[in-house]
Amino acid sequence: MPLIVDPRFALTSSDDDTDAEDAPRCFNCETTSNHLLLCSTCRKVRFCNAACQRASWRAHAVVCARDATSRPRVEVPRPPRMPTARERAAAAATARERVAREVLPNARDACAVGERRGRAPDGFDAIVDALEDAIVFAIEDEDEGLTNAVRVTLARAYLVDGRPDECAHYLAPALERARREGGAESAMTHVLAARAHKVKNEKEMCRKELTAALECASENTDEGEQCATLLECGTILHDIGDWERCAPLLSTAGEAAERLGRNADATRAYNRAGSALLSSGRPDYASRCWLRELKVMETDAATLPAALAQTHGNVATAFLLASGSESDSFNLHKQFALGKAREAGAEEEARVWLQLGSAYKLAGEALDDALSRARECFEKAKELSNARAGDVASRALEMLTI
Repeated sequence: MPLIVDPRFALTSSDDDTDAEDAPRCFNCETTSNHLLLCSTCRKVRFCNAACQRASWRAHAVVCARDATSRPRVEVPRPPRMPTARERAAAAATARERVAREVLPNARDACAVGERRGRAPDGFDAIVDALEDAIVFAIEDEDEGLTNAVRVTLARAYLVDGRPDECAHYLAPALERARREGGAESAMTHVLAARAHKVKNEKEMCRKELTAALECASENTDEGEQCATLLECGTILHDIGDWERCAPLLSTAGEAAERLGRNADATRAYNRAGSALLSSGRPDYASRCWLRELKVMETDAATLPAALAQTHGNVATAFLLASGSESDSFNLHKQFALGKAREAGAEEEARVWLQLGSAYKLAGEALDDALSRARECFEKAKELSNARAGDVASRALEMLTI
């Protein structure tokens, strides 16, 4: 049976242009020629033709790059070059700076916007994704300070996004550190935990965290940070209906904010303090807080007429309930409230009438014809508004009828 050479080892034309005396020789018969055929596998040995290749195959197979049963050679890719220690350190430093100078400030600003609006702003998912990447890097980098800062900010972002359980999960290690180490820097961590408990309606846990926050804030020598903590704690206590505890915190925060020139914080603090005092049955003290709020607002050129109308309405309400009569102070602020409301539009005027109607209703038997006056105010509010104030006024009228 004749020897058959595998087709993969076919012969190819030689490209030699050498002289005859230097010409290559056939591996089988040693014939010299510039036109010998080259082995396509090893490309080192030449033959006259396929017959010579078959005749000497067993000898050639020993020196050929591979035999007839071998598979095509596969080039193994070189492994990628690993970065040096210096390159790894430089990359980590760049990433650390990006987290500290870009990711965290952007996230905090977005959270502040979301907290003011009561909902996550547009593009907030990208903020959360960046923080999740940052926490992975900080943990791997073993930077405890950065890890704690990212944890707290990520927990805050989850709370803004309406996910209190995720907030509590990421906040837990930072909260444990705050309990262990204390200090002024731990105050806002406790405040954030209290806010998460408030969302979950866990009032006792909320109060516990606020107590811890106030203890930490007492160690702070920065009046601005103390003011911020007092305002946050007072606001949360107000939101859960703890009037007795929140009123002094809010009034103190308002005074501090007023000294610091933080008009927005001062008006927010005085407004809620007055609300808490009125709810706890102390309209005379409520009027003092709202008058302080009004004073701050009137010194700020950016204050809108609608905001002034609401505050004048609050003051009028407090005077009515404190004296049990339509005193000169009540009538003065009533007229101011309606005047500013008319500047802002019919809807704002409707809100003031609704506010006054509620004040008359609260006065009750202490004031003659209080309910009839309340009905008149609610009817005016309903007449002026086709929106929420009108709906509230309609329900109020129904309750008076009942």
